[in-house]
Amino acid sequence: MKPSHHQPDKRPPRPFIGVHFKCCHVYTRIYLNRQGTAYSGFCPKCGGALSVKTAPGGSKARFWTAE
Repeated sequence: MKPSHHQPDKRPPRPFIGVHFKCCHVYTRIYLNRQGTAYSGFCPKCGGALSVKTAPGGSKARFWTAE
């Protein structure tokens, strides 16, 4: 069997924000949607949905708390 020649992924890293879900006391990342209009994701324990809209100028904060 020939060794595989893995080529590094040339895509830029996918933008994300870190979120602490207070409902279940867990932290996870939520990622920017394909349209670039919001960061969307779910609590990994209870499945509660979260969407954070983007805006011109936005915020420099990378970590958030969902209550």
